[in-house]
Amino acid sequence: MTTNCTFPGNRIVVLNRWSDGFAAYHRYIDHAANSVAYVCTPHGSAALDASQIAHVEELSDILDEDALHRAVGACQAALGGIDRLIALSEFDLLTAARLRSSFNIHGDLPDTVVRFRDKTVMKHTVAAAGLRVPRFAPLEDVALAEVESMHVMRFPIIVKPRTGAATIGVRRIDTRARLDMLWPTLPLVEYECEEYIEGPVYHVDGFLLNGSLVIARASRYINTRLQFAQGKPLGSVMLDPGPLNDALLEFSEACLRALALRNGPFHLEIIGGCDGFYFLEVGARVGEGEIPFLFHELYGVDLFDLWVTHQSDDATRFDAQAQAAFIASTSSTRGGFLMLPAPAGKVFVDAKLPHGIPALYEAVFPGTRHFFDGAGGYGNILARFRYRGASEDEIAAAIRATLRNFRYTLAECMAPALAE
Repeated sequence: MTTNCTFPGNRIVVLNRWSDGFAAYHRYIDHAANSVAYVCTPHGSAALDASQIAHVEELSDILDEDALHRAVGACQAALGGIDRLIALSEFDLLTAARLRSSFNIHGDLPDTVVRFRDKTVMKHTVAAAGLRVPRFAPLEDVALAEVESMHVMRFPIIVKPRTGAATIGVRRIDTRARLDMLWPTLPLVEYECEEYIEGPVYHVDGFLLNGSLVIARASRYINTRLQFAQGKPLGSVMLDPGPLNDALLEFSEACLRALALRNGPFHLEIIGGCDGFYFLEVGARVGEGEIPFLFHELYGVDLFDLWVTHQSDDATRFDAQAQAAFIASTSSTRGGFLMLPAPAGKVFVDAKLPHGIPALYEAVFPGTRHFFDGAGGYGNILARFRYRGASEDEIAAAIRATLRNFRYTLAECMAPALAE
C-alpha cells in the first residue's frame, strides 16, 4: 500500500486490472484536481503514472470480492470518502456496481448492470419489449426439464456462460449426445443455452447521452467471434450509409431503450435472421479488440475518455468531448479490422506486411520469440490489422487482400533441456 497527499475535487477510486497502455488513466482524469485512488494487482500498479496518485491498494487477486471490499474500504478511509468509482473492464462492472451499493457511491448499481452482464436477464428484458431474441433458457432449467419438449433445444444450440465475455467458454452443440456429455462438466447455474440463428452477425458500437446516440457505427463481422475462438480469422467492416445501416441503428436504439441504458458506451451484437433482426447480446462498455482504436484513429473519438470523463463528473471536459464526437459522427470515413488468432503452442518468428493495400494503415504483431500460450481472448494473438477507406467495399476488399497475401513464420516451442 502506498499513500501520497490528497487533492481537492471529487474523490475517485479506480479498479484497474490492466498492465498496459489501457492503465494510463491520467489521460482521462485530472489527478491534480481530484483525489484519485487505485485498487489493482502489482502488475497493474506498476503500469500507473504514479505522480499525484492519492492512494494505491494492491491485491494479488482482483477477483477476490471480499479482499476487494476491504481494499475499497481502505481507499475510502484514505480519501475521506468516495464520490465516484470507475471500472472499465467488463469483468469488473458487476463487482463495481455491488461496491457502489455497499459504500453508497453515485453511479450504476447492480439492478442496472445485471441487464448488461447476465445474458438471460438481458434477453428477457429485450424480449419483453417485443423485440426478437433467440429462444433461450438457463442451462439448469434445461437440465431439469424434458429437453425434447423444449423448443430451445432444437439443434444446433449455443451454450455460453451467463456473465462471460470474449466468447470464453462458448460452445456450439450440434447433437443431443454431445449435450449429454457436456452436462457433468459445467456449473449449470452459470450457463445458458440459446438456439442457433443462421445469418450474418453485426455489431453496433457507440456512446449514448441521455438516451440519444452521440456517435454510433454499425459493422458486419467476417466470420464470428465463436469461429475466432475456434481458430479462424475475425474481421469487421463498417457499413455504408443506407437502409441496412439505418435499420441496424434503429433496432439497436430500441434494444438499448428496452434495457434502459441512457448514458455510456455500448457494444451490441445482432443477427440478421431470415425473418428480421435478432438481438444477440450487449455490453454497457467499450467494444473490445480494435474497436476503440478505430473510433480514435478514424474520428478522433476516444470512447474510454468519454466514459471516464462522464463517470468522474468532469462536466466541462465531457460536454466538449461529446460535442466533438457528435460532429465526428457525420464523417463519411469507413473502417474495419482483421484479427488472426493465436496459434497455440507456437513461437512467433517474423511477419511481412502485405504491400499494395492502401486501406491498410496499421498492423500489430507480437515481439520476436513470443510464445502463444493458448489463453484465448483478443490480447495475445498472431496479428491485428486496421483499415481506413471511403466505402464498405473498399474495406472488405482490403481485408480479403490481407488474408491472401499476409506471410509469417512460426517455430515450434522447444522444451528446455534437462540438466545433466
